[in-house]
Amino acid sequence: MGRIHRNASCRFNRSKPVLNTKVIALEGEEKSQLRRALSPRETESLTLLAIGYSRAQVAQTMQISEHTLRAYIESARLKLGAANTIHAIAAALTQGVILI
Repeated sequence: MGRIHRNASCRFNRSKPVLNTKVIALEGEEKSQLRRALSPRETESLTLLAIGYSRAQVAQTMQISEHTLRAYIESARLKLGAANTIHAIAAALTQGVILI
């Protein structure tokens, strides 16, 4: 096995790897139970980001502060089980939650 960089996101124990549970894909009902419906504002914010708006443009379009926008994005990210904003957008597109 190759060398693991000290700053790698996964931690390894010599006997077995310690997996990040966000990376493990869930099947069927377990996945649908973890994913709650996004609010209309969360959906709108992800849609605008997906079509290429900057965060400042999204906030201005939605007539909210960037701080509030960050809260919407974070909430959507958690509901979708995503690691970051780009992952949340990809998950929402893949699952049909947003359309562009």
